[in-house]
This record gives sequence, structure tokens and C-alpha cells, in this order.
Amino acid sequence: MKNWIKEKLDTIDKLYPPERIENSKNRWTKLWNGETDFDRYPFAFWPTFDYYNGSHTPEERLRVSLDEIILHGNLQDDFIPAIFPGCKQSTMPNILGVKEICCDGDFTCEKTIEKTEDIFSMPEPSLEKSHVAQDWLNMQKYFVEETEAKLPIHVVDMQGPVDVCAQVWSYDELFIAAYVEPEAFHHIMNISTNAFIMFWEKQKNLLGELFVGTHLFGWDWLPQGMGASLSADSLVMVSPDFYDEFFKPYLVKIGEKFGGLSVHSCGDFTAALPRVCATPTVKAINASQLTAKQMVDAGLTKDTIAIATLNYDDAEDTFKLIKEHDLRMSATFFFPFPVKNGRFVPMKNWTKEEWNNVKKAEEKFLGIWTQ
Repeated sequence: MKNWIKEKLDTIDKLYPPERIENSKNRWTKLWNGETDFDRYPFAFWPTFDYYNGSHTPEERLRVSLDEIILHGNLQDDFIPAIFPGCKQSTMPNILGVKEICCDGDFTCEKTIEKTEDIFSMPEPSLEKSHVAQDWLNMQKYFVEETEAKLPIHVVDMQGPVDVCAQVWSYDELFIAAYVEPEAFHHIMNISTNAFIMFWEKQKNLLGELFVGTHLFGWDWLPQGMGASLSADSLVMVSPDFYDEFFKPYLVKIGEKFGGLSVHSCGDFTAALPRVCATPTVKAINASQLTAKQMVDAGLTKDTIAIATLNYDDAEDTFKLIKEHDLRMSATFFFPFPVKNGRFVPMKNWTKEEWNNVKKAEEKFLGIWTQ
């Protein structure tokens, strides 16, 4: 173990004694199990670096992750020390044999489906032939080895089957095919679903007890046995009936395989939200661009956990909404950390005044969130 890693891990051990981690895990577990006897409703603060950056080297990712853990250790949220590898939109397409493309530091893939017939000549999913998947697995191995297995490690951000298929084809063609060429639609959806299951299982087997089965969000913890998580950003484009016929079967398949499912979508998918919540095996939704009130107005109830990203200034209204509707909300709050030139200032560079302002803001928040 390198000296800088040992020093940061030693600091983490001091900031997170076993009782602190156990208390936070108990809060999250009660939330997910629908229990209400909290000593404090759990929450986390938004991180100060780009968690979904896919261009970090393993060492860079480990360094910024350990620093982030230390930052939260100096606060009083329910952040559980763990490492999240990141996100590449090219991951699942590459497992399907599609070439990765880098565009201005971001990652996508070639569009390989020119005509419907091309779907039936796609290769079977392969982890061995996917350099992107291998890079992720090697990064996870690096985390285990360099920390001597002292920290849990999250699953990478894996896009859901519909959006993967649309990347290698197009949303227009994919959605049209669902109606006019259903055999082709279901063929490519089955291949993509099988690839998702394959890569999820590979990571789970690799990491064993260290595995954390959520990328929603990479700093968010959930108890064992809550299933998988996937992104379905295309939910904003579909009607409830389209969802039931063409999305739902594949979500159910993944949820049944892993004992549950958490579903993410960006944008406003309130039209489909009630159907998503009613889907067998769906335990949670993450509507990252909807307010808590919008979700409630769309039909969210305590039967489904809301993994929510919220504004610090909205804490009081959100807490009232939770109480009024008896909601279960896994909440992350944008927090007023010091910012310079549009970027978060590293904790080591905070002035005494900035530290005092952070602690005052935290105390104010805690006074609202624990009432």
C-alpha cells in the first residue's frame, strides 16, 4: 500500500468509527425497509467532484474519492465510505461489440445499425472482447488491492437496455421498430438486457462482500438484497402504454434476476412515473430533475423509495412533504460548499471563515432535517 493511501485510510478510520458507520447504515436500512423509528432521517450532501467522470485513471479516481470521503467525515451526513468507479456511455455498447468513440473528453459509440437486418447479425455480448468493461474491472481490482479491501466498491454506471439499443441504432428507429418490426425490437432488447445482467454479475462476483449495488448515486448506500439499479433516460419520451408494453418486460426481467430494481431517468417523466412505480420488483426511482412535490403530484407514494437530489434551501419544504405524505426519500442535498471560478474549492484550501460558514450551514440544515 502506498504511503499516501495509507495516510488517507488512517484519517478515514478516525473520522468514521464503527459506531458512526453502523448508525448511518441503520438509518438507510430503516428507510429502505419502511421503518419509521429513526433517530434522524438519513441524508447525504452532494460531492465536490464529478462522480460520473469516465476519464480518471484508477489512481486519480482513488485519490479524489478518498479526499471526498474525508470531507464528509468532517461533516454529519450519512455518507458511507465507498468508492464509485464512474460512468461511460460506451460501456454497454462496447460489450455488444460496438466501437467506443471519445468526443471532447466524453465517451460514446459508433452507430452500427444501418438497417433492421443488421440487428440479427450482432454478436453475442462479450466481456472478454470489451476493452471498456475490462478497464472497469481492472479499476475495481486496483481499488481492492491498493486499499487492501478496506472500502466497499460500487457497481459502475450501466445504462439500461433501451438507451443502450438507441445508442447503437437511434431512438426514432428503435421506437418505430417496436410497432412495425417487433421481432427486431425484442431481439436487440434481449441482447442488451443479457449484457446488462452479465456485466452486473461479473462485478458482483469480483467484489464479493465489498460490492455496493447502486450507481444512484455513487455516494449513496443501500442495504444488501435491494437488487440492481439502471438508467432509463428515454422514459421522458414514452407514453404510459408504450412503457408497459415495451419497457416494463425488460425491467421486470432484470428485477427478478437480482431481487429488485431502482430506476433512474433524467428530465420530466411524470407521465410514466405511476407505471414505473407499479412495476413488479421496482423498489425505488431516481428522478434527478424533478422536485419532491412534482413526484408526489405525479403519484409517488410511500410504496416506492424516491432517490432524490434536492436543493439545500428546499430542506424545510421537503421535510414537511415527507411528513405529510409519509414518504420514503433517500435524499442528497446540494450543499453550499466554497466555490471559486465555478468549481468547488478542495477542503484542504478552505479558509477558517469558509469552514465556519460550512458548519453554520450544516447546523441550520440539521435543525430542519431532524425535527
